[in-house]
Formats: sequence, C-alpha cells, structure tokens
Amino acid sequence: PLFAYGYGRIRQLGVKSVMGLPGDMNLELLHYMKDTDLRWVGNSNELNAAYAADGYSRISGGPGVLLTTMAVGELSAMNGIAGSYAENVKIIHVVAATGKMAQESKVVMHHTLGSSPNHRIFEKMSAPVRVAHCYLDDEKIAAQEIDRAIHECHIQSRPVYIYVPVDMVHKSISSATLEQPLLSSRPESPESTKFQDSALDAVSSAIYESKNPVLLVDSHVIQFGAKDIVRELADNLQFPVFCPFMGKSIIDEKKTYFYGTYNGKFSYPGIQKAVEEDSDLVIHLGPLPTDMNTGGYTARVDPKKLVSVEETKVIVKGDVFEIVYLKSFITSLLSSLNATKLPKPHPLTISPPPEPEDATSTEITQSYLWPRLGTFLRDDDVLFADGGTTHFGLQDATLPDITYVMQNHWASIGYATPASFGGALALQDIGVGGKGRGRVVLITGEGALQLSVQEVGSMVREGLDVIMFLLLDFTQADRVGYHDIATWDHRHMLSFFGVPDGEKRTHQVRTKEELETVLGLPEMITPKGNQVIEIYVDKMDFPWRLKAFGKAYRDMKG
Repeated sequence: PLFAYGYGRIRQLGVKSVMGLPGDMNLELLHYMKDTDLRWVGNSNELNAAYAADGYSRISGGPGVLLTTMAVGELSAMNGIAGSYAENVKIIHVVAATGKMAQESKVVMHHTLGSSPNHRIFEKMSAPVRVAHCYLDDEKIAAQEIDRAIHECHIQSRPVYIYVPVDMVHKSISSATLEQPLLSSRPESPESTKFQDSALDAVSSAIYESKNPVLLVDSHVIQFGAKDIVRELADNLQFPVFCPFMGKSIIDEKKTYFYGTYNGKFSYPGIQKAVEEDSDLVIHLGPLPTDMNTGGYTARVDPKKLVSVEETKVIVKGDVFEIVYLKSFITSLLSSLNATKLPKPHPLTISPPPEPEDATSTEITQSYLWPRLGTFLRDDDVLFADGGTTHFGLQDATLPDITYVMQNHWASIGYATPASFGGALALQDIGVGGKGRGRVVLITGEGALQLSVQEVGSMVREGLDVIMFLLLDFTQADRVGYHDIATWDHRHMLSFFGVPDGEKRTHQVRTKEELETVLGLPEMITPKGNQVIEIYVDKMDFPWRLKAFGKAYRDMKG
C-alpha cells in the first residue's frame, strides 16, 4: 500500500511514536500503521499533537511526526507547526485528504468551505510554515515525492507536509527504493567546497591573529545537529564562552570557560563589556537574532570583529561566504585548526551577581526560586519551560549538563506541557544522544497550563514520569483585570485524569522551607508517575530581566 512506504521511511529515521488524532479521512492510514512497529499516540487535540511532535523532535534529534485530517485537524495544528518552522524543528505532518474524484468534482463535503469548494485550499494555507510538501495523487512518483519531502525536512530542519488522498491509500507502489538510504546532508559541489575552504582560511586566520577571542553559542547549533561538535570545539579552544538567551544549556555550565548568558544590556554586570568591548574577536555559532535573544536588540557586536557561522553561510568581519553549511563548517574547522597557533586568552573576571534585596525573605521569591531549581536539576535531565516569566527566570540558574527546551522565539503560551509529553515519549523511545535517561521536568504557569492541560491526561495514559512545577500567584494585587484567569484547584488534577493517588502526588509550597522539603522527597529524586508541585509566588514579583526587558520593549515601541 502507498503509505506503507511512508511509514517505512519514517521508521528508518529513528521515529517510533506518531502523534495525532483519528478522523474519518485518516482511518485507513491508521489501519496500515498497525502493520509496522510504529506506535500510534493519540493526543487530546491537534494543536497539542503539533506541540508534542515538536518536543519529540527536539529530544530525539530526528523528526516529529503527526497525522491529522485535512482542514479541521490540519488547521488546528498550524500554530504548533508555525512554531516549529520559526524555531527550525523537524516535523513531518501527514494530512489525510478527500479523494481525487471528490476534489475534481468540487463535491460539497464536510470539512470543506462553501459551495463548489476547492478541497486543496488548505494546502495553500500551510505554505508559509513549511519548506516542502507533496500531494500523493500519482502512485508512479509517490515514493520519490515522499523521499523529496523528508529530505528537505532533514536538511532545512523545518516542517514538511505530506497530503494523502483517501482513495490513494490502498494503491500499490514499489518499496524497492526503501533499500536506498536517504541523503542525510546537502550534497557537496565544487562551488560549496571552494567557499567552505575560503571561509575556513578566513576564520582560522582571524583566530590565530586574535588575542582575546570569545565564543557565543546559540540555538541553531542545536537545530542543525552541531551540539556535540561545538562542545568539542569549545573544549579544544578553551576560549571564554557565553550563550545568548536561546543557547542556554548547549554548553555544560560547569565548564570553567563558561561565563554566563549574553543578552545585551540585560546581561549580568561585566558580561556585555567582556563580549562587546574587551574582546578582539567574537565567534558567534548558530545565531538567531530575535528581540528576545538580543536583549531587545541591545546586543551589539562590532561587525569588524565578528565571525558569524550561520545555517547556510559564514560571515567573517563583513566578508560573506555563501553555500557554507553550519555543521559541516564547524566540523571542518575543528579538524583543521593548528593548536600551536591558537591564542591563550586569560580567564575573565566577571563580578558575581549582586545579592538580591529580598534574599532574607522566608517566602518564595523570584530571585531565590530560579537558582534553587537550577541546583535541583542534575546531569541528563530534560527540562521543558513555558514562555514568559520562566524563560527570564531560568537565565539566573546555573544548569548542569541537561537538555533545556524552550520555545523562546515563537513563544506560544501553553507549548511546554504537550511538548514535555512528546519529549518524554522520545526519551522513552530513543534516549538523548545515547546518554543515560534523566528525569523529565516541566515548569509552567497556571495560565499556560489552562491552554493545553489535556495532555497531562495523555502523560497519565502512557505511564510517563514527569515532574511538573506549576507557578501560581498568591496575592490579588491591584492591576488591570485582563490578566486574571479562572482559579483551578490543582490538587484534584491528577485524580481527574485517572491517577488513584493523585492528591498525594500534588504538593503545595509557599515558603522556602516548604520547597526545600518537597525537593528532597524520594519521589522527586526518582519519580514514578507524575508529580505536581504548586509554587506560590507574589503576583507582582518578577525576574529582574523581565522587568528590564519590559521597559526596553515599551521604549522600543515608542
């Protein structure tokens, strides 16, 4: 059958779990999945399925896969797919469509728009959030079309769509090309080799001539599969390393050459000066210059001393080398550097952060909470954090060697809970880069949870062990009412989703002493099933970066 080929390719990519929802148009597709060793993981809604596929991809390193029905399911998932596109996450979205005859006749069917409907109008709607798509309406070329879409997903690290008309599902196609491996990288050409060699010469010379170089390690290092090689490069160079907002945790923060978060003027004292003024060379690996990642565009490195290694090009002090690819270039740079010519910069002196004014408070404060959660984490843990307060607060935590997932650029509130579900499945399926399995930790807020709470039920159904830290307000401070949400009694959440002892797994903490007690419980060290920790913080207490960034953002808007 036609999509048995697609399932075969998906399985070859290391995928073991497929997200989605059943619907009348995809039931036949699901029927053929039973003949594979892929696991169907039904989600609570299509948006959550897209978030879960994103989380699966970020942990596995391969694509996340979801299967929906055209139109109603496809469009419901699109916000999640857009986030994956914005943040360069590999997603294969399989969409079951109406049959070819119905399309050609413009039959008025459910899931279509108006009279004489164009059944393929939804295909046009997804165009801005994908890098490739195929419509499997010709069995003669279906296999090569599937391969083409999956190849583009892999090399561009962004979503692709595969549309399968319902009357094509049973068509027979040859599986012979399954024996041929998919291309895992962009094919080399004489032109790309020439540009890469020129870029290597330019970057090597810049390094050898520098006296005070620094490395900035950013988020595209992760999305284009270069984390391990970048860590090896950092170990070899021993240059001072900083990570922008979205690069946090790429470098093990216990390393002596790691000096913290570079976020323009929202960095700790001394960091912006060390990067922008005191260095004579800044090597920025995998940059993503968003408002959040640049401290509201206050990160300003002189282009005359900047080396920028990007997805498809390298810029050396203003000179641009096109058709040079990030992972390939960094790999070649590591192998070609002459250790005897490398500069040996002195260790930097960065002042420790000032002691917060509320350090003696017995209540849980933002200044206390985030560093403390950093020490709770341990090597090999996987951390998912929702947007807003959490992203800003965690920059003050010193993280062990963990995998930290945040959707900082697209910043769709409610993302983290379903993404942690997908990530926990990936950890169960494959593990993180072959390393030991750590804990899955989720940090979210009560408002974000209300957007996607249904996937907690999916965690329970699949028997996953997720530690959920849930931030709640404990004051009703005077402010505009449009931020207010319904008050939920989270003590009953796990029980509602079918956990017999759910209330015993839910902990409420309002003071530092109570939090310390809960963090030391055996079920926090080795969780079995979900654990929920409600952390009450003052509604008007914010991480210092969030306060400062909010002011800068208001100023930026004029």
